[in-house]
Amino acid sequence: MQVSAATFFLNKLPVEGASGPPARISESGKTVRAEGVNYVWEWSQDTDRFRIFGPQGRVLASSTLQPAVVVQPVGEKGARRSIAGRLAGHEIQGNRVNWTYEGVNNSAKVSVAWRFDEHGPWVEPVIYQTTTAEDVVSLQYFAEAEGNHVKPSLEVHNLVLPGISQSPSISPLAIPGLGWDLTSWLGRGSPRGLSMDQQWGLPAHYFCGYHEHWPGDSAVFQADNPSEAFCCGLANLPNGDFFLTQLRGRGSLRFELRGDLWEHLRGPGHFTLGATLFWAFGSNFYEAIRQYYLGLVNAGIIQKKANSARKNAAALAPQWCTWGEQVFRHKDSARLDEATLTAMYDELKASGLQAVMFSIDDKWEGAYGSLEHDAQRFPHFEPFLDRVRADGHRLGLWAAFMRCEDPAALGLTPAHMLRRTDGQPYKSGNYYLLDFTRPEVAAVLRDRARKFARRYKPDLVKFDFGYEIPALDTVAPHDMSWAGERLLWKGLDVVVKALREENPDIVLMYYGLSPLFTDYLDLFSSDDLFGAAGEYDLEANRRLFFSSLCGEFGMPTYGSSGHDWVSGPSIWFDSVVVGTIGSLAKFCGSAAPGDGATPERVAKYNGLTHLVRPSNCFSIAPLDADYETPTRGAHASSWARMENGEVVLVALRKQRIAGGIGTGKFRDLVSTSASVVVAARSNGGIAGATQLGVVPYGDGELSVKLEAGASALATEHYFGGAHQTKPITFERGYLRIPLRERSEKGELVEWIAINILKG
Repeated sequence: MQVSAATFFLNKLPVEGASGPPARISESGKTVRAEGVNYVWEWSQDTDRFRIFGPQGRVLASSTLQPAVVVQPVGEKGARRSIAGRLAGHEIQGNRVNWTYEGVNNSAKVSVAWRFDEHGPWVEPVIYQTTTAEDVVSLQYFAEAEGNHVKPSLEVHNLVLPGISQSPSISPLAIPGLGWDLTSWLGRGSPRGLSMDQQWGLPAHYFCGYHEHWPGDSAVFQADNPSEAFCCGLANLPNGDFFLTQLRGRGSLRFELRGDLWEHLRGPGHFTLGATLFWAFGSNFYEAIRQYYLGLVNAGIIQKKANSARKNAAALAPQWCTWGEQVFRHKDSARLDEATLTAMYDELKASGLQAVMFSIDDKWEGAYGSLEHDAQRFPHFEPFLDRVRADGHRLGLWAAFMRCEDPAALGLTPAHMLRRTDGQPYKSGNYYLLDFTRPEVAAVLRDRARKFARRYKPDLVKFDFGYEIPALDTVAPHDMSWAGERLLWKGLDVVVKALREENPDIVLMYYGLSPLFTDYLDLFSSDDLFGAAGEYDLEANRRLFFSSLCGEFGMPTYGSSGHDWVSGPSIWFDSVVVGTIGSLAKFCGSAAPGDGATPERVAKYNGLTHLVRPSNCFSIAPLDADYETPTRGAHASSWARMENGEVVLVALRKQRIAGGIGTGKFRDLVSTSASVVVAARSNGGIAGATQLGVVPYGDGELSVKLEAGASALATEHYFGGAHQTKPITFERGYLRIPLRERSEKGELVEWIAINILKG
């Protein structure tokens, strides 16, 4: 029954989506060829290998087509095998090609299908049919079965693994010459037992590759002949763990299913294994990722988020979070108390920082799982929340919905928790992890979540610790159709639906950067940057570089600062482009010389709050970006943001992050002699705006080309509340805006409001 249920469930997943225009498929001799608008795919029957070419004819990737299925005979622990089958035939049906292999693992049959659309191929889940008493351990795409082991076979010039490590010392760009023997989890979090800890604040569920130019390539410096890249990612979530293995310059994708441990994929039987993959292409890996996201949207697999204005007002509210202060005061976890919380809030108000969202982090709860405040540590918690709201702030609350310290307090038992391989409940420290695939657990969690939302009325919930769900080699749920990458999805489905029953506009913020969770999550959080001390700004820029693409499906980013104030202005410069700004830096003191909430830093934060855009859907163009170098790659010095095809915000750095002078220009629309952020504050884009907002990061001049206007008024707003208005005029269609960070009297300029007077 477990086998039948799991297979039925996977077959019901919406993996096809709405078909796009088909690619042209032809067959000549023993070669099958598919041609899309930006790729060519070829397969040779003689070698059973495929190659993917970019528009310029470069090979972007090549591999064996037949996947490897690893099995273990029932009752023979540790006796794994993976034996390649022989090609029994292939069949072309429209834009879909199906291959059948017989004799896999001696007696099984495997069916593999690729569907070729105009903008990329889709790899469908594998069908495995066995007449043998064996457990399916794993499925590996782009790998060769060699009897008692599997060898990676995917050849790519350069790999991009955005979530490779929580330390910025490890680049996400990997060249074959590294010779790595490395397995990376492309899924929900940081598994135990791998050689590197992965970061939860980085992208999941895809990897990229590109063909770089070499110094001897005559086209290396030609702007019209860029490198070509692909992105290969999930189009649905598997009931297994998702890994990428690199071995001496070759790679493979691995779905760990672990039927040997949980007996849910035991033959004889007919199994659907893995998940649907989508290959997308671009001139560089950033554009390839964009096309991956857009491909999922266009296929109907995910929906672009259409938030209400009320939800966006909460999601995009500039934040201040208590976490950094808690850590500095040694008041993290259960040491947090009411006196500390009140002191932190008073310090926020005294600083002049114009944060709209006051976010309370771990651990205001009495016990994990209760979703109720600790009455002893916080005797006046709800009156305190009322005070925060009365002061005009929105409220954010951290919650670990999946943890449970005392099952009995919830009317449950340890048997309702996730189970270990020995059948006992899994426990991490002093808490369990709830098994919300059990209907009775889901009912309790749903009720607790509704009461939490009704009682405390948070505008935003910082959902935490989904990334701590262990791999299938450690724990599993009762319902194995929700195992692996699908377990977090199930938990979100229970929690978020319950919260939205109380408040449809409640905002869910999380670290997991995957488009496949877009139905449940509203805001991506780039914090915590604890692993990047001393270079918070560089690590934040790299994370925002990747998360900026999520605007294509309606997911803005909360760009928290690091644990200092020094790097804050640079991080806010980047994060205001892709969502909203925030801080978790402390007010109570400094651990380093020169740190602290100085008026200059607070003024930058305050100014940028006026430039936060009210929309959750946008497209980003990185400017002065570096894509291919391991250290400087995946960074952008400057940015332009588009909404509905119009440029609405431009952030230009005079000095490039990677060194050298920046262009200081975006098209002929905006140019500057100083670093600056400029945004439309009226309907439409910058070119047709009647109101602009400007935050200067230096002294100089900003030039903006406008469609119409005879004159304008520029109002400088100063730290402390004063302001000054002066007229400025147009010159040949350009508005020349003087930039300065202090007035004649020495007042700090927070921002400049520009009102354009139409002629």
